[in-house]
Amino acid sequence: MKNTIRLFFVFYVFLNIVPVYSQEPLQIGTETEDIILTDDLNIAKAQVLKYSDNPEAHFNLAIALSRTSLVEQAIKELRKTKLLIRKPENTGIIDKKITEYKEMLKDSENEAYANNIRYRLAFSHYLKAYLISKEIEKIQKTKGQKSKSLDLLNSKSFSLNDSNPEIKKNLKHSIYYFNEQLKANPNDIWTKVYYGFILAEQYNDFHSAKKLWNEAVRQNPNNPAPHFFLGELKIKEGNLKEGILEISQALLLRSAGN
Repeated sequence: MKNTIRLFFVFYVFLNIVPVYSQEPLQIGTETEDIILTDDLNIAKAQVLKYSDNPEAHFNLAIALSRTSLVEQAIKELRKTKLLIRKPENTGIIDKKITEYKEMLKDSENEAYANNIRYRLAFSHYLKAYLISKEIEKIQKTKGQKSKSLDLLNSKSFSLNDSNPEIKKNLKHSIYYFNEQLKANPNDIWTKVYYGFILAEQYNDFHSAKKLWNEAVRQNPNNPAPHFFLGELKIKEGNLKEGILEISQALLLRSAGN
């Protein structure tokens, strides 16, 4: 186990120093401060620098990163967003964004615009489910009850609080928007990658997750992201050799500029 942890540490160090690959920017204006919805990493990073305590800025960067090979950085920004939405001054922000995104989707006549909003809604409902789970955990602690560990990267699902219908409902909405996205754009690799991530993390549905990641690999063998997730899953399943090979492949592809 310790050797596996060391290997992951080495891989993440390498993953963090490999250059960002280029992508086509998509920018959508909003009325919130100077923050815009964008897939341009430079713009998204600049917004985080300017509004370092703003969860929307970090969420926006997470979304931009999730459309690149920088999987671990996307998840890191998602975690930062999770921490920020729990602060008292940010109460209600997720509900506000979900409402705004739904209005944007309803008024949209542009498919690329609609795809971007559905993608954000899928992640927003996921964050809402997380927020509810942390509120439950806080209440449990005040009552002296033992709460379950909630750790995204260790595959400990916060949906284990399945007695709460609001968690179930929001995770269901997250899945719904991922599915709608794939109906509208069956070749959206990034949706397949993170839809698989949610299925594996929240439902332990490794079979469906693996199917989505393998589809993404067949669609574009040079995309590092699905290789990374497949590698992590294989290691968790106990297949260390194949897992390391998959992650090594992801590193090689990304170092080549993919």
